[in-house]
Amino acid sequence: MERQADRTVLHLSIQGQPGNNFRIQSTTYLAGDKGKKYALTGSEGVILDQWVPFSEDVKSFDLYFEPVKGRNRALDLIEPRGWMIYGIHDADKPLKIRPAKEQEPIKDENVFFKKGTGKLNGRFEGSDHPEMIQFFGYNAFQENNLQTCKVASDGSFSLEIPLENPILSYLWSENSSSPLYFFLTPDGETDIQIDSTGLVHYPLGSRCGKLAGWLSNAAPSFYFSLNGSMPEERDSLGISSFFARVGQYYDRMLMLADYVSGRQGFSKEEVHLLKQNIRILAATRELSSVLDFQPAMGIGQEDFADPSLYISMAKLDPEDWTAFTISNVIHLSNYYQFLGPMRGIMSDVPKMMAVDSAIFHQPGPSIFLQAVFMNGQGLSQEVKINKQLRELYKANGSQQSQSFDYHKIWDARLSALSSPYLKARYQATLDELLAESEDRYDLPAGEATDIFRRLVDPFRGKWVYVDFWDIGCAPCKMGIESSVALRKKIAEMDNLELVFITGDRSTPPKTYEEYVAKYMAGETSYLIPEAESMLLRTLFKFNAIPHNELVDPDGRIVRGKNLPRLEWPDFLNQLELAK
Repeated sequence: MERQADRTVLHLSIQGQPGNNFRIQSTTYLAGDKGKKYALTGSEGVILDQWVPFSEDVKSFDLYFEPVKGRNRALDLIEPRGWMIYGIHDADKPLKIRPAKEQEPIKDENVFFKKGTGKLNGRFEGSDHPEMIQFFGYNAFQENNLQTCKVASDGSFSLEIPLENPILSYLWSENSSSPLYFFLTPDGETDIQIDSTGLVHYPLGSRCGKLAGWLSNAAPSFYFSLNGSMPEERDSLGISSFFARVGQYYDRMLMLADYVSGRQGFSKEEVHLLKQNIRILAATRELSSVLDFQPAMGIGQEDFADPSLYISMAKLDPEDWTAFTISNVIHLSNYYQFLGPMRGIMSDVPKMMAVDSAIFHQPGPSIFLQAVFMNGQGLSQEVKINKQLRELYKANGSQQSQSFDYHKIWDARLSALSSPYLKARYQATLDELLAESEDRYDLPAGEATDIFRRLVDPFRGKWVYVDFWDIGCAPCKMGIESSVALRKKIAEMDNLELVFITGDRSTPPKTYEEYVAKYMAGETSYLIPEAESMLLRTLFKFNAIPHNELVDPDGRIVRGKNLPRLEWPDFLNQLELAK
């Protein structure tokens, strides 16, 4: 950085993966102490607002800003909703970062849990705004609170969201590339405004508005990539070394949280939520590492079973309910139960309790293990399997095996839950699922159902297997590309039709046409507007893909199914179509 009389010059060098691009937008600015902004006035070596391809060589260029006058502890380079560099300072003046003060943990569930409906009001400025927005509804219980909302002609929208506790979450529009964050409480109300440049604004003094605004407009990526960070070390890196590297990375992110909190004037609550988010991401990266290590290094599951490995996980407060506010806790819960130290023991509650106790050094279940027990989607699937087993044993005239008695597992989880609120919630969820007797259901009247019917009703009288996919989803493409022989066989069947559906934002039209021509020529495949795709995701309550639905010959939806994927062996037998 060079300060001149009439401008401030920032000398930058950047290198990236050949084939990728970067750009510097003209809205980029320098931020100084107390939020002072210095506008970008020009450049040399790069054209503003134009994509520049990376090459093997380092790209060097200069950016010119308004003159920075007076003393500044540090400067931040901010490209709103793009990329940023924090803490630019003189080399001979070390940057000192003071720890930001956090809110105290909330360990009283009566303070944290409260059922109610939060209201989120928003407005897009200008005439060029999206038609639809979506709230994914992630929560700690792995249930779906998905909502889709049309944006009015004046750019306004409003969502009423059933809540059990405060949430820090986000919205997507059908044409957005970044999330729009918000903080909302049961029976509370939050306002959000998106200007014509895409920047998100919150009313002055709104609860956690500064944090939500920073996360929406200028937050860095908190993701730690094994492949991108150290490809040359991958084959030789041990698990403990990798976990230590993860911890070091997120420790730096915590330092960034301290730095940003001071610059932005975050409240103690905002500091705590930001740091909770970072800690949860660190623990999630530990737990999910099996996905990176096992395929590449042939490491067995037993190597991940030692609870003492999970250092970042152990740094989480096992009693602080505030973690349930963070939308990312759902990913932590998923990885905690399916990967890492819990893998393979989901039906053995005492073993799960022992692992949890070893990680957190306390006898009672952590709030994270209790979230695993509260897995509503998993519980729904268990109820279906238990029903199928009962019917199987009844047909064979035998007694159900004790080892497959889910009632014992459910009772064990219920006894293990230490939270009275969660105990009551778990029992109510289980009772509701057990009371469901109808295996199939009719879709509710509405626009989303009309869209779905338009796509599948031409095949009324057949079973219809619907596959939701997109071009950026590796498992989706694996299922399609590995099932050529299966799909040829299905094409000859009179009672089954495959229907593929994707949205035009996640799968651009040209890419879609090329892919379909290569892998799905002659098959039933739809490219629909993203707004319609969002409505269908809301109708069937799913976020992740590939996602499948099964429609019976009368047009009813099969409830609580456990559908096989196209690449699974013996797909047709596992599909279990009624005779």
